[in-house]
Amino acid sequence: MDIDACERLLKYIQNFKESLKTLKILDSSAEEVVSLAIDYFKDSQYYLEKGDCITGLITISYAEGLLDALKNVSAIDIKWVKAPETIVLATGSFDIIHPGHIEYLKWASSLGDKLFVIVSRDVNYRRFKGFDPVFNEVERLRIVESIRYVYKAFLGSEKDIFESVAKIKPSIIALGYDQPDPSYIVEELKVRGLHNVKILRMGSKIGGYSSTSIKSRICRDWCRDIQDKTL
Repeated sequence: MDIDACERLLKYIQNFKESLKTLKILDSSAEEVVSLAIDYFKDSQYYLEKGDCITGLITISYAEGLLDALKNVSAIDIKWVKAPETIVLATGSFDIIHPGHIEYLKWASSLGDKLFVIVSRDVNYRRFKGFDPVFNEVERLRIVESIRYVYKAFLGSEKDIFESVAKIKPSIIALGYDQPDPSYIVEELKVRGLHNVKILRMGSKIGGYSSTSIKSRICRDWCRDIQDKTL
């Protein structure tokens, strides 16, 4: 599966569907061609589901071309518009990136159009964990923003963890499997006037990974090997 092609096709379909809401047939003789264009559009949705996104891009291009031709001869009126973007927000410490982090961000990005990620500050990390992260906040930010699924990453507030959420106004907040109870988040969002934000939790933990267990394993195995070699 060509992931980039599928991402383009998904957006193309969303915009096409939104544009069809503006369609007006001005000449009844155009109805058959409009029906054919819609069939091509339905084909593109089918190919997206099957993962054949190159073929899907071709069929939706046929659909758009037919409607454009009808518009050019004033047989129909249609406005090509963009579907509203769905903004997804994910949060975390992301100290020692592991496959579980990647799967979480991949899943979060699949929920909408753009994934924003809040990376926790060092002071908050220390407050919640009781010790310092391996990588400081700037290093963790640079690592997260380089991941392909992330549209934009930034550091959170040192004092108010909901401050960044209020600025972004996401459509969806994506929680990891072991992140906090969403009821607390929902109530806090309502206080800040954000009533229509969906809270979605990842269904299961990926592979049992955790940064803490990785650190313990490094200290237990790797540090011991180093000590043995220096004896």
